[in-house]
Amino acid sequence: MYGYAFLKSLILELESFESEYGGGAVDMPSFSRWLMERHAQNASTTAQLADRLQWNGKNRGGQPHYTASSLLTHLGRYKMNYVRMALEGTPFDTYDEFAFVLSLVFAGSYTQSQLIEKHVQLKPTGMEIIRRLLRKNLIVQEVSQDDKRSKKLSVTDMGRAAFYKTLSRINAVNDMVMSPLNRQEQLQLLELLQKLDKPHREVFEHEKKLGLPELMAKFNIRVHERDEDH
Repeated sequence: MYGYAFLKSLILELESFESEYGGGAVDMPSFSRWLMERHAQNASTTAQLADRLQWNGKNRGGQPHYTASSLLTHLGRYKMNYVRMALEGTPFDTYDEFAFVLSLVFAGSYTQSQLIEKHVQLKPTGMEIIRRLLRKNLIVQEVSQDDKRSKKLSVTDMGRAAFYKTLSRINAVNDMVMSPLNRQEQLQLLELLQKLDKPHREVFEHEKKLGLPELMAKFNIRVHERDEDH
Protein backbone atom coordinates (compact mmCIF):
# COMPACT_ATOMS: atom_id res chain seq x y z
CA MET A 1 0.00 0.00 0.00
CA TYR A 2 1.38 3.43 -0.95
CA GLY A 3 2.05 6.07 1.75
CA TYR A 4 -1.00 8.22 1.10
CA ALA A 5 -3.34 5.24 0.88
CA PHE A 6 -1.94 3.85 4.14
CA LEU A 7 -2.40 7.20 5.90
CA LYS A 8 -5.98 7.48 4.61
CA SER A 9 -6.72 3.95 5.85
CA LEU A 10 -5.21 4.74 9.26
CA ILE A 11 -7.37 7.87 9.62
CA LEU A 12 -10.50 5.84 8.85
CA GLU A 13 -9.49 3.31 11.52
CA LEU A 14 -8.97 6.14 14.00
CA GLU A 15 -12.45 7.51 13.22
CA SER A 16 -13.93 4.05 13.88
CA PHE A 17 -12.06 3.83 17.18
CA GLU A 18 -13.29 7.24 18.32
CA SER A 19 -16.85 6.40 17.30
CA GLU A 20 -16.78 3.10 19.18
CA TYR A 21 -15.43 4.67 22.35
CA GLY A 22 -17.58 7.78 22.38
CA GLY A 23 -15.15 10.26 20.90
CA GLY A 24 -13.10 10.64 24.07
CA ALA A 25 -9.39 11.36 24.28
CA VAL A 26 -7.29 8.96 22.21
CA ASP A 27 -4.06 7.51 23.56
CA MET A 28 -1.67 5.44 21.48
CA PRO A 29 -1.61 2.28 23.67
CA SER A 30 -5.42 1.98 23.69
CA PHE A 31 -5.67 2.64 19.97
CA SER A 32 -2.86 0.15 19.21
CA ARG A 33 -4.50 -2.62 21.22
CA TRP A 34 -7.87 -1.94 19.59
CA LEU A 35 -6.32 -1.96 16.13
CA MET A 36 -4.50 -5.26 16.71
CA GLU A 37 -7.61 -6.95 18.12
CA ARG A 38 -9.78 -5.61 15.29
CA HIS A 39 -7.46 -6.83 12.56
CA ALA A 40 -6.91 -10.19 14.25
CA GLN A 41 -10.67 -10.68 14.31
CA ASN A 42 -11.02 -9.53 10.70
CA ALA A 43 -8.19 -11.83 9.61
CA SER A 44 -9.87 -14.79 11.32
CA THR A 45 -13.22 -14.02 9.66
CA THR A 46 -11.55 -13.54 6.29
CA ALA A 47 -9.66 -16.83 6.60
CA GLN A 48 -12.86 -18.71 7.43
CA LEU A 49 -14.63 -17.17 4.45
CA ALA A 50 -11.73 -17.98 2.14
CA ASP A 51 -11.77 -21.61 3.31
CA ARG A 52 -15.48 -21.85 2.54
CA LEU A 53 -15.48 -20.22 -0.90
CA GLN A 54 -14.21 -21.59 -4.20
CA TRP A 55 -12.80 -19.60 -7.12
CA ASN A 56 -10.87 -20.20 -10.31
CA GLY A 57 -7.32 -21.33 -9.63
CA LYS A 58 -7.76 -21.13 -5.86
CA ASN A 59 -4.92 -23.57 -5.14
CA ARG A 60 -2.74 -22.31 -7.98
CA GLY A 61 -2.40 -18.64 -7.07
CA GLY A 62 -5.73 -17.46 -8.49
CA GLN A 63 -7.24 -14.44 -6.77
CA PRO A 64 -10.88 -14.35 -5.60
CA HIS A 65 -11.54 -10.84 -6.91
CA TYR A 66 -10.63 -11.97 -10.45
CA THR A 67 -13.47 -14.49 -10.36
CA ALA A 68 -15.76 -11.92 -8.70
CA SER A 69 -15.09 -9.47 -11.54
CA SER A 70 -15.89 -12.17 -14.12
CA LEU A 71 -19.12 -13.03 -12.30
CA LEU A 72 -20.22 -9.38 -12.47
CA THR A 73 -19.78 -9.56 -16.25
CA HIS A 74 -21.75 -12.82 -16.39
CA LEU A 75 -24.61 -11.35 -14.32
CA GLY A 76 -24.84 -8.43 -16.71
CA ARG A 77 -25.17 -10.84 -19.63
CA TYR A 78 -27.83 -12.92 -17.87
CA LYS A 79 -29.80 -9.76 -17.16
CA MET A 80 -29.55 -8.48 -20.74
CA ASN A 81 -30.86 -11.82 -22.02
CA TYR A 82 -33.89 -11.54 -19.73
CA VAL A 83 -34.35 -7.88 -20.70
CA ARG A 84 -34.32 -8.73 -24.40
CA MET A 85 -37.29 -11.04 -23.80
CA ALA A 86 -39.04 -8.45 -21.61
CA LEU A 87 -38.78 -5.78 -24.33
CA GLU A 88 -40.42 -7.90 -27.03
CA GLY A 89 -43.56 -6.18 -28.30
CA THR A 90 -42.59 -2.80 -26.78
CA PRO A 91 -41.27 0.34 -28.53
CA PHE A 92 -37.89 -0.19 -26.87
CA ASP A 93 -35.29 -2.14 -28.83
CA THR A 94 -32.63 -2.10 -26.11
CA TYR A 95 -32.36 -1.71 -22.35
CA ASP A 96 -30.38 1.51 -22.89
CA GLU A 97 -33.36 3.07 -24.64
CA PHE A 98 -35.59 2.13 -21.73
CA ALA A 99 -33.05 3.39 -19.18
CA PHE A 100 -32.70 6.78 -20.92
CA VAL A 101 -36.47 7.25 -20.83
CA LEU A 102 -36.57 6.11 -17.20
CA SER A 103 -34.22 8.96 -16.25
CA LEU A 104 -36.33 11.50 -18.10
CA VAL A 105 -39.55 10.22 -16.47
CA PHE A 106 -38.26 10.28 -12.90
CA ALA A 107 -35.61 13.03 -12.93
CA GLY A 108 -37.00 15.45 -15.49
CA SER A 109 -35.20 16.96 -18.45
CA TYR A 110 -31.50 16.56 -19.29
CA THR A 111 -29.16 17.85 -21.93
CA GLN A 112 -27.79 15.21 -24.25
CA SER A 113 -24.40 15.26 -22.51
CA GLN A 114 -25.94 14.98 -19.05
CA LEU A 115 -28.08 12.01 -20.04
CA ILE A 116 -25.20 10.22 -21.74
CA GLU A 117 -22.85 10.69 -18.78
CA LYS A 118 -25.49 9.61 -16.28
CA HIS A 119 -25.69 6.24 -18.01
CA VAL A 120 -21.90 5.84 -18.41
CA GLN A 121 -22.06 5.75 -22.20
CA LEU A 122 -19.47 6.87 -24.69
CA LYS A 123 -20.71 9.91 -26.61
CA PRO A 124 -21.19 8.27 -30.06
CA THR A 125 -23.15 5.38 -28.53
CA GLY A 126 -25.25 7.70 -26.36
CA MET A 127 -26.03 9.98 -29.30
CA GLU A 128 -27.25 7.03 -31.35
CA ILE A 129 -29.57 5.93 -28.52
CA ILE A 130 -30.99 9.46 -28.31
CA ARG A 131 -31.49 9.64 -32.10
CA ARG A 132 -33.47 6.39 -32.05
CA LEU A 133 -35.69 7.63 -29.23
CA LEU A 134 -36.30 10.91 -31.06
CA ARG A 135 -37.23 9.07 -34.26
CA LYS A 136 -39.73 6.95 -32.32
CA ASN A 137 -41.24 10.09 -30.74
CA LEU A 138 -40.55 8.69 -27.28
CA ILE A 139 -38.58 11.80 -26.33
CA VAL A 140 -38.39 15.37 -27.62
CA GLN A 141 -35.64 17.98 -27.64
CA GLU A 142 -36.56 21.61 -26.93
CA VAL A 143 -34.81 24.85 -26.07
CA SER A 144 -34.30 25.14 -22.31
CA GLN A 145 -36.48 27.69 -20.56
CA ASP A 146 -33.61 28.46 -18.17
CA ASP A 147 -30.89 28.85 -20.80
CA LYS A 148 -31.92 29.68 -24.38
CA ARG A 149 -28.49 28.52 -25.60
CA SER A 150 -29.12 24.99 -24.33
CA LYS A 151 -31.46 22.25 -25.51
CA LYS A 152 -33.08 19.81 -23.11
CA LEU A 153 -34.48 16.35 -23.68
CA SER A 154 -37.80 15.37 -22.13
CA VAL A 155 -40.16 12.43 -22.44
CA THR A 156 -43.26 12.65 -24.63
CA ASP A 157 -46.72 11.41 -23.66
CA MET A 158 -46.12 8.43 -25.95
CA GLY A 159 -42.78 7.74 -24.30
CA ARG A 160 -44.26 8.00 -20.80
CA ALA A 161 -47.05 5.57 -21.65
CA ALA A 162 -44.60 3.11 -23.22
CA PHE A 163 -42.33 3.37 -20.20
CA TYR A 164 -45.01 2.58 -17.63
CA LYS A 165 -46.35 -0.27 -19.79
CA THR A 166 -42.84 -1.81 -19.85
CA LEU A 167 -41.77 -0.97 -16.29
CA SER A 168 -43.41 -3.98 -14.62
CA ARG A 169 -41.57 -6.33 -17.00
CA ILE A 170 -38.20 -4.75 -16.23
CA ASN A 171 -38.94 -4.84 -12.50
CA ALA A 172 -39.69 -8.55 -12.87
CA VAL A 173 -36.31 -9.04 -14.54
CA ASN A 174 -34.54 -7.27 -11.67
CA ASP A 175 -36.46 -9.43 -9.19
CA MET A 176 -35.35 -12.56 -11.06
CA VAL A 177 -31.70 -11.51 -11.11
CA MET A 178 -31.68 -10.81 -7.37
CA SER A 179 -34.04 -13.62 -6.32
CA PRO A 180 -31.32 -15.86 -4.76
CA LEU A 181 -30.51 -13.12 -2.21
CA ASN A 182 -32.53 -12.25 0.88
CA ARG A 183 -33.24 -8.63 1.86
CA GLN A 184 -30.12 -8.27 4.00
CA GLU A 185 -27.90 -9.75 1.30
CA GLN A 186 -29.41 -7.42 -1.29
CA LEU A 187 -28.61 -4.40 0.88
CA GLN A 188 -25.08 -5.66 1.51
CA LEU A 189 -24.59 -6.16 -2.22
CA LEU A 190 -25.89 -2.65 -2.90
CA GLU A 191 -23.43 -1.22 -0.40
CA LEU A 192 -20.51 -3.07 -1.97
CA LEU A 193 -21.50 -2.15 -5.53
CA GLN A 194 -21.86 1.52 -4.60
CA LYS A 195 -18.39 1.37 -3.08
CA LEU A 196 -17.09 -0.17 -6.31
CA ASP A 197 -18.94 2.26 -8.55
CA LYS A 198 -17.88 5.52 -6.89
CA PRO A 199 -14.17 5.75 -7.83
CA HIS A 200 -14.73 4.40 -11.35
CA ARG A 201 -17.57 6.85 -12.00
CA GLU A 202 -15.29 9.68 -10.88
CA VAL A 203 -12.72 8.54 -13.45
CA PHE A 204 -15.40 8.29 -16.15
CA GLU A 205 -16.79 11.76 -15.42
CA HIS A 206 -13.60 13.71 -14.74
CA GLU A 207 -10.51 11.80 -15.89
CA LYS A 208 -11.40 10.12 -19.17
CA LYS A 209 -8.03 10.96 -20.73
CA LEU A 210 -5.95 9.01 -18.22
CA GLY A 211 -3.95 6.16 -19.71
CA LEU A 212 -3.56 2.75 -18.11
CA PRO A 213 -0.33 3.61 -16.22
CA GLU A 214 -1.98 6.71 -14.68
CA LEU A 215 -5.10 4.72 -13.79
CA MET A 216 -3.02 2.01 -12.14
CA ALA A 217 -1.22 4.63 -10.07
CA LYS A 218 -4.53 6.22 -9.09
CA PHE A 219 -5.84 2.88 -7.81
CA ASN A 220 -2.52 1.93 -6.21
CA ILE A 221 -2.10 -1.06 -8.54
CA ARG A 222 1.30 -2.53 -9.30
CA VAL A 223 1.94 -5.11 -12.01
CA HIS A 224 3.88 -8.00 -10.53
CA GLU A 225 6.46 -9.83 -12.62
CA ARG A 226 4.31 -12.97 -12.64
CA ASP A 227 1.37 -10.95 -14.03
CA GLU A 228 3.60 -9.48 -16.75
CA ASP A 229 4.76 -12.94 -17.81
CA HIS A 230 1.13 -13.91 -18.46
